[in-house]
Amino acid sequence: MNIFGTSFDYAKRLEKLRKVMEEKQLDAFIVHNWTNQYYYGGHYQHMPWYPLSHTHITEAPLLLFKDSDPVFMAAFITMNAIREGSWIKDVRVNDTGYASSPADGVAKVLAERGLSSGRIGYEETTCTSKTFKSLSAALPDATLVPAGDLLFIARSVKEPAEIELIRKAVTIGESAIQVAIETARPGVSEMDVQFAMEIEMKRLGAIREVETMCQAGIRTANYRAFASEWKKIEDGELVTIDLGALYLGYGFDIARTWCVGTPAEEYVNVAQDCYRTHDEFMSYLKPGMSFAEIFDHIRAYMIELGYPANKAKFPCQQFAIHGVGLGPFHDFPHPTHRETIIEPGMVLSFQPSVRTDSYSFRFENNILVTETGLELLSTTPYKLI
Repeated sequence: MNIFGTSFDYAKRLEKLRKVMEEKQLDAFIVHNWTNQYYYGGHYQHMPWYPLSHTHITEAPLLLFKDSDPVFMAAFITMNAIREGSWIKDVRVNDTGYASSPADGVAKVLAERGLSSGRIGYEETTCTSKTFKSLSAALPDATLVPAGDLLFIARSVKEPAEIELIRKAVTIGESAIQVAIETARPGVSEMDVQFAMEIEMKRLGAIREVETMCQAGIRTANYRAFASEWKKIEDGELVTIDLGALYLGYGFDIARTWCVGTPAEEYVNVAQDCYRTHDEFMSYLKPGMSFAEIFDHIRAYMIELGYPANKAKFPCQQFAIHGVGLGPFHDFPHPTHRETIIEPGMVLSFQPSVRTDSYSFRFENNILVTETGLELLSTTPYKLI
């Protein structure tokens, strides 16, 4: 039983991935990313060490094969947790005499499967240069293929059980939003609002995997920054919160901006344009469209509203579209893959935003793609001013 008590159809997931591996002529995959390990292997690494902390005890690659059963690598200190959390029975422990290093352990398993000269996929955005160098030395006859995005793409359409976990995660986020709105008053610090949100999410069973954000007044122009203890909310200021957390491994990504007190007319005008952009997104997107088609349409729509895509000119547009699920809460589809076709079962985040040199206005909703269109998952009112 893994730490979250979840169970999925891992055989079906592997079958889907193996078809991709066949198409790309990959014999095996070395998986380091903890969310992909959870998705395919069932075990969620504790406070994911690798690659943030890089030692032999934190590097625990999962080996997936095109034609045979997976193998989970471990260090002695983590072997019990991996055996407890994974459905995979073959867990090799490197540092009890099996191998001199994680790379050596990988080489031994591949040799056992007759793949020392195979085409081996690896996650180029997770695997550190140190690990890659070690793998290259341990596998001199293999071809190491950068193919990490294949894992994310294969999981981009969510299963019904995943969608239900995301729904639950969103309700936790919305409860934290309500707490933030109640807490944000003149004289209250940004940090007090952030802390109140995090306590609420923790109370409801969520795990924070990213710093919750709260900014007020001119600090909203930072767009991304930690909450401060010294900045106190003032009457008439905008407050922006951006929060994400995980519920049983699945996350949400929601943002809200509102005014404490009476908003300036400029704020109201910008907010209305963001609301219009959100409505346009919801009415325009249909299953079967490409990511590029949707992205370019919204960019052109905001330009028509008077917000250039040129980030050097204020006020400018700064909208975002990305997937939601694992990852820890950013998932595929992703802007780097403009060719992606939007399919039913994908969960998207859309964040219309306008940025100036003295403030930003933005809000973010999580949206399920259905057979007929879109379902708004985050239903907390976003028209807060």
